[in-house]
Amino acid sequence: MTNSITSSEGEPDWRAIRKRYENLGLPMSEVAAGTGMAWQKIAGYAARHGWEMRKPRTPKQKVEAVRDVALMPTRLATRLKRLIAREIEALESECTDERPALERERDARRLSSLVRSLEKLNDIKAAKTKRDDKKDGDSLYAPGSDAEMRAELERRLARFAAGDTESGLSGEPERGGESLAD
Repeated sequence: MTNSITSSEGEPDWRAIRKRYENLGLPMSEVAAGTGMAWQKIAGYAARHGWEMRKPRTPKQKVEAVRDVALMPTRLATRLKRLIAREIEALESECTDERPALERERDARRLSSLVRSLEKLNDIKAAKTKRDDKKDGDSLYAPGSDAEMRAELERRLARFAAGDTESGLSGEPERGGESLAD
């Protein structure tokens, strides 16, 4: 993104600003960044010119938007990390000598539960990434993969052990892959 969103005449580039405005992933402060205007002015211009509203219009749309954004794995992980940090800070700031054992155990269980939730979320994200990689056609034996390099190395070592040095161990892979040194 550029630092300044203005046209050659010095006027704001409303087309670029609109594109950023309609990207719901950007906060209004980022939409306004580089324009030299406050976000309120951009929001007013958008309303006057019929741009798509950034906020859902009906209560049902609001609930769906909040649910969809709140359940994004990266945002959930961030929220869980913050919650865990707040819980730890609260526990550290309290005097544990004066608290009953039951309360301390409850706090420990709550913290343990939050950590397990974060671990499960990370497992879900890793599994999704793995599924996405498989969908993209990245297989275990894709050119340049570790498994392919190991298999190539095994073939070369087997030829070398069999005394097949005359046919050449040129340093080049047999198939159209990359060299082992890479």
